[in-house]
Amino acid sequence: MTTVGHSLTGMAIGALVIPPQWGWPAKAAAFFAFAFLANLPDAPLPGWGHDKYQLSHSIFVNLAIIIPLAGVLACWSGLLVRIGGWPVAIGGAGAWLSHMLLDAMYSHGSGIRAFWPFSKAALDLPVPWLHTLRRGWAADWYTLRVALIELASFGVLLALCWAARVIWVRMRITVPGAT
Repeated sequence: MTTVGHSLTGMAIGALVIPPQWGWPAKAAAFFAFAFLANLPDAPLPGWGHDKYQLSHSIFVNLAIIIPLAGVLACWSGLLVRIGGWPVAIGGAGAWLSHMLLDAMYSHGSGIRAFWPFSKAALDLPVPWLHTLRRGWAADWYTLRVALIELASFGVLLALCWAARVIWVRMRITVPGAT
């Protein structure tokens, strides 16, 4: 999976939870934050990311980071309100955790160690048209093809989530007595 698929999936989750009353600058910042969270397990930090794949791609390790962050939000209500409330916080956690699900969809067949350190089992959910990059982000046709396939696949997901959100907001506004 490239950052294209992860970013679009994070933004699709954001499209469902970002408050509709926010202005465009706040929405743009929120979409960036959701894309960032969806790519966080690949962050090029020492001892993290692809340096320690089983660590950064473990659901348990990531939950061990997310849960204390949720605790901070629960105690610091001003910050929670500022980021858009619990729907945005839960959506952010979902964007972060979506990374593991998407990486398990590679067609390389080895899966990811999503349950480390409790199990060495690999989560492998191959989707035939999703491929890994051979040499990172090289400027070649293969890389372009992988990125375009992800753009087509996950761009549709973003469009569907955006459309669902627009329809939901419009229905809610037109219902008499709705707040």
